[in-house]
Amino acid sequence: MKTTIGVIAPHDSLQQIMYVAKEFETITFVPYSYEQLPEVSDILTHHRYEVDQWFFSGVLNYTYAIENELITENEGAYPPLHGASFFGILLEAQLASNHVYRRVGIDTIESEEFEKILSYYNLEDLSYYNHPFKSGQSSDDLVNYHTQLFEEGKTEVVITSIKYVYQKLKDKGIPVFRVTPSYLSIKLIIQFLEERAQTNLYRNSQVAVIGFRINMDPDHLEEQYYSFKTKYQELEVRRELYSIAEKTNGSVMQMGDGLFFIFTTRGELSHESEADLFTLIQDIRLQTNLRAKVSIGFGETVLQAEQHVRIGFRHVKEYEEPVILVVDDDQSISLKQQKEQIDYQTTDVGQAWKEKLKDANLSPGVVSKILSYVKHYGREQFSSQDLSRWLKSTERNGRRILSEMERVGIVEQAGETQSGERGRPRKVFQFLPF
Repeated sequence: MKTTIGVIAPHDSLQQIMYVAKEFETITFVPYSYEQLPEVSDILTHHRYEVDQWFFSGVLNYTYAIENELITENEGAYPPLHGASFFGILLEAQLASNHVYRRVGIDTIESEEFEKILSYYNLEDLSYYNHPFKSGQSSDDLVNYHTQLFEEGKTEVVITSIKYVYQKLKDKGIPVFRVTPSYLSIKLIIQFLEERAQTNLYRNSQVAVIGFRINMDPDHLEEQYYSFKTKYQELEVRRELYSIAEKTNGSVMQMGDGLFFIFTTRGELSHESEADLFTLIQDIRLQTNLRAKVSIGFGETVLQAEQHVRIGFRHVKEYEEPVILVVDDDQSISLKQQKEQIDYQTTDVGQAWKEKLKDANLSPGVVSKILSYVKHYGREQFSSQDLSRWLKSTERNGRRILSEMERVGIVEQAGETQSGERGRPRKVFQFLPF
């Protein structure tokens, strides 16, 4: 599937990034420009799940997004600024003013990086004052820092990567130039984001097996096995596991006395399904005084995932609070503990679509959920059967929803597909651009 990358940058930086993006014909780029940093919050709140990865123009807007929990570190990246970029701008400054600058103020680059460049090119006579980027720093503090150094005669020119600082210093009449990431730096980050997006898609398609085992009392094992009470309890557990399997589009198999497996894929597992497992562990302990253990295994094949579940069971110890042991495809083991609150989000459909939905017999929440599933599964096209599975409803209801979305101009028919069963081919649809 074609990778989609969202680009967040001030207008001038956005043009530069999109120029490099033309080289990547297999990637769809969605540009988002902003003037003030808080606008980044609005962009990510409304469009976070519409792309596979986010490209940030620099460390400032990237750090803002991370610190405000608008994205995770696995959802985006920014091109680093290297010493060579600063010297390129310094040369430009000298040519523009016909003057050799020997005292320079800089920011947002590590001093160690700058020292390496000075030493490599024998430029130790160049004096500089650096203010490396710090999390939570104010742009106004940088403006005051550079202004004070210039007024004291310690610097002749300022090179900054932050547009706000550049504009403020320019308004004060201080010689200032703005540095931006190099062509190569932008290109490398785009390649990195594409590889990460493809890796995430591959991981979501991995086999996942949820192992659920109830530990019987060994002193009364035979008595428990033949009791009707135990059978009823087992049926209740099976019912709850079927509910979890339905939410994860999986299937349940009983592998032995008190041992159940749910076969699904990695992408189907969510905070919600984990919460259900924790609740089931607690309910069994309260109702029967028995302890249940849960092990989740991932793998490229069903056999490998099942083996990892059994490895997990061998490592599960007795804990007072419910835990889930997870064995990844590389056999690394991690322990998950229950959280008091589980948070998850769907996609905001945007104001334009909300206006269209006013004339439809549909809620924005339903469309938002469908859009989230489309992005989650990497599906550009989908049918009424897909909708019935995602929304846990009938195929007839899926056809009705598609018909309404097509009528108001949210989706369009993209072709037909043969299901392999008797009857007419099914229509497949795709979302129109926002």
